[in-house]
Amino acid sequence: MYNYSCDWKNGFLMDPTKKQRVGYLVNFQGLDLGEHLKQDIEVFTPFNADATGYTGLTAPAGEAGEGKSGIKKVTVVGVIDGFSWSGGVGDPICISAYVSAENAQQIQVKQQTTLKNTKVKKLSWWIVNFDEETKVWFEEAHPMNPVEVAGQLNAPGKSDIRLSIASEPVKVAPNIDINVYNLYFEIVPAANATYDLRFATSQSKQFIKGWGLKVGTLATTAMNA
Repeated sequence: MYNYSCDWKNGFLMDPTKKQRVGYLVNFQGLDLGEHLKQDIEVFTPFNADATGYTGLTAPAGEAGEGKSGIKKVTVVGVIDGFSWSGGVGDPICISAYVSAENAQQIQVKQQTTLKNTKVKKLSWWIVNFDEETKVWFEEAHPMNPVEVAGQLNAPGKSDIRLSIASEPVKVAPNIDINVYNLYFEIVPAANATYDLRFATSQSKQFIKGWGLKVGTLATTAMNA
């Protein structure tokens, strides 16, 4: 079980004295939205290594990014407060994040009509944590190959589609007039596709887990043997 609780307020307003896990919803496209959810949140990241292993990040204009040295800011769809996955190839990935009012409105409008298309074309996340032993930040979780995954919203029942958006906003901080909305969704992998997800428990301990399943691969291999 991979269950990461993130300090979402510190994800918006970084406090250098805090060394708690932070995560970012980097990309979310699909559901036949009029426009895909925009990368309209620009934040500082506590990650301070020379380069990122994850190459799917978008940096503001003029900033280092895309795996280059010295990344300080990222532009993202949302700031994550929770990520979970049971670890099975077909298990849903569950993400809770805070998004802008504009992105929240897109989801709210879609939910007020019939959600006919539950496909998620592009989804990515980036979670970083602090290694207490080495005193450096490390990349704890992100999709690796490819850098974005695809799938569809988890729907255990016909009317039980795992997508929700808060109707009321919350403030990023009491003294800052910026409202954000909680978005929760679950996604299962696209049919006949596999993805490599990278995880780490420290700067030096990294591993890859597979998500998704291709049907017929073994049979095809046997026929060609």
